[in-house]
Amino acid sequence: MISPASGNCRFALRTSLIGLAILVILFFSQTNPHFAFRIPHFHKFHVSVTQIEYNLKAQSAEITIRVFADDLETALSQHAKRRVKLDPATANKDKQVGETVLAYLRGSFALKGKTGRPVKLNWVGMEWQADMFWLYVEGKLPNGLEGAQLRNKVFQELFEDQVNIVNSKIDGKQIGLMFDTKDDFKLITALPPAKK
Repeated sequence: MISPASGNCRFALRTSLIGLAILVILFFSQTNPHFAFRIPHFHKFHVSVTQIEYNLKAQSAEITIRVFADDLETALSQHAKRRVKLDPATANKDKQVGETVLAYLRGSFALKGKTGRPVKLNWVGMEWQADMFWLYVEGKLPNGLEGAQLRNKVFQELFEDQVNIVNSKIDGKQIGLMFDTKDDFKLITALPPAKK
């Protein structure tokens, strides 16, 4: 028990004040972007979420991929064989960043039409929100999403536990696919699985 008579009171007070100072520094470093001392935010799970919408008029798949910013920087750096640091304020305006992200996605995210023909992905842009980037690409898909095939290997070269979730709609029916490291192409269909 600490008491003024024990001689440990000053030590306990000093320890409490240091602990309080550390808490204040941690709070401000994570809530104020202009604070000089920043501690990186690390997440404990590895997941991306993709939404595919079919634009009937344009006959194209409009794809939104939501990823953690630090994972994206790591993947791009590894893919480009140089350090890539993304500035959230300018990333969408930087043509080289767009080309780098698109080159990475073309190697890790593949869509085929129902005939098996690969769909060429085109860059639309990106947005930053909190600690995530939203990546926007599109590709011509004249025969629609039904029967198309998808492979999503985003960040799976980095993390064994990476899971990529893909959501879409066909004829108003919600379609969900999940890709882990062992998965290859999967069929996008609203039809029930064939009985064996």
